Amino acid sequence: MSSPSPSSEQPQSRNRPGSACTECRRRKMRCDGKHPQCNNCSNAGIICVFNPQPSRRGPKKGHLKSLQVRIANLENTLFGRTQDPLSTEISTDGDAAAQSAMHGWESQLNIPLNEFNIPAGAPKLGTAPISDLLHAELDQLYFDRAHIFVPILNARRYLSWTRDDSKSISRKCLQYAMWTITTSKSAQLEHLCEPLYQSARELLGYLQVTAENSNIDRIEHVQALLILAVYEFTHHTFQRGWMSAGQGIRLVQLMNLHKIDLNKEGRAGPDEASGLDDPVCTEERRRVFWIAYILDRLISLRHESPLTFDERVIATRLPAREEAFQMGQLNQMTGFLSKAITEDGPLPKAELSEMVILATLCGRTVLHRQQAAAEQADCGISNSFWERHRRLDAILVKKGQVISTLQPVATMMPAELASLIPNLMIQSALLYHCTTLQLLADGIESSEMVLQCRQRAILAAQEIIRLTEAVLQLNYFEIAPFTPLPVLLCAKVLMMYQDTDPSCALQLQEALGMVQNLANTNHLCREWAIQHPDLFGSESDFVHIEEESHG
Repeated sequence: MSSPSPSSEQPQSRNRPGSACTECRRRKMRCDGKHPQCNNCSNAGIICVFNPQPSRRGPKKGHLKSLQVRIANLENTLFGRTQDPLSTEISTDGDAAAQSAMHGWESQLNIPLNEFNIPAGAPKLGTAPISDLLHAELDQLYFDRAHIFVPILNARRYLSWTRDDSKSISRKCLQYAMWTITTSKSAQLEHLCEPLYQSARELLGYLQVTAENSNIDRIEHVQALLILAVYEFTHHTFQRGWMSAGQGIRLVQLMNLHKIDLNKEGRAGPDEASGLDDPVCTEERRRVFWIAYILDRLISLRHESPLTFDERVIATRLPAREEAFQMGQLNQMTGFLSKAITEDGPLPKAELSEMVILATLCGRTVLHRQQAAAEQADCGISNSFWERHRRLDAILVKKGQVISTLQPVATMMPAELASLIPNLMIQSALLYHCTTLQLLADGIESSEMVLQCRQRAILAAQEIIRLTEAVLQLNYFEIAPFTPLPVLLCAKVLMMYQDTDPSCALQLQEALGMVQNLANTNHLCREWAIQHPDLFGSESDFVHIEEESHG
């Protein structure tokens, strides 16, 4: 009998040839290696990823030597030894090498997170995972306190999958986004806010990578982006919120949510993306579009940036009433924006539809000013400017009269809040519109018209101050995230008029006091206050907002 070859004498590995997928490796499960998806990932309903060249474990070459150099340098410093130029050079190189090596070593210890930007399991909230009780409390608090400001979720639909361990990454991301904004509105749970936020951002990073190579239409991905954008506007920076909102808006366009009801009569047809004839799902998609639309208008009002959505090409019906949405009673059709915004009489009897129309008016005032500035730079103020200005002025006055006598129709928010927000928005649109002539005064011959607009702007500013005083009497959790926008606009206008009208100087001090009050809980005001130290003095109580260095 021939002797066995050297290779046959070696003990055979108990693992089958080939590497396990990333998920099986993380969960320490036996992987069958099937491509493109192993059985374990297929059964769990998750994405299966194979890394053809798994990273080597342990420290990189030269890591120990670089650490020895650093230790020697520390000893020299402690004992007061002098260093020659050569040793200093070695120290500098050694520090850089050690930092690089340490970063590389640490990255090997968390391969799924580092390579795919997805957390391994649930986020680490302190030292304990989310319990069933906390899970239920977070879900309930979201619909009690946060949903009224971002009403894009059907509670029953969400609760049907919230405890599903095999839910998709986009749904898990949405869940963390919801819990993030929820804990920001709870004094007892606020310490969980940042860990949840970081987990949501990591999941978004993963979705951003995988979405480029996938045709999967996940409405939950967009919902998560919009909710996080609202949170970031008020708790991080305007720029970060703007970036998240921008990603959500682009996905909304990619999913064609602006034309859900194109060429459809009556109730919307089957949800093509999901393959379900579900009116609740269709209504949820409509609401996602309209929240993205409202954010687009509010961002433009704050930053004077160009609008993204063109209202003239929207073929998605206005949102239904909140109660009908939550109960699934969606038999009654809603109208389209193009008709609702030109109709006389009351606004639609739906809170979100009402906000859509008011946001549209704000957007029109921004677009009107931007067009006027471009015309003035090119050939001066034209007749088309005056036609636009008078037409917009007429509709603002008419809608303002309707809103001033508005009877709240909201079913999910306090009556005071339901009437204050529409009034604040229409006054903001009037204020912005009236100051357009002031900014273009050099190209306008009629000084009398400019003076009239200035008086109307001052009256609108006074009304915003009065309304904001009422808002500040509400519970902190009832104050809408974008309440600072009218106050900031008011302060900017009063700063412009204070030298020519003594009453404006007094009103400006009131507005600045409101900014400082809101800045304690809203970073939209806090950022603006920090940008205007001359208005708040060196004794300001505002803490410094560090520049955001990560996404």
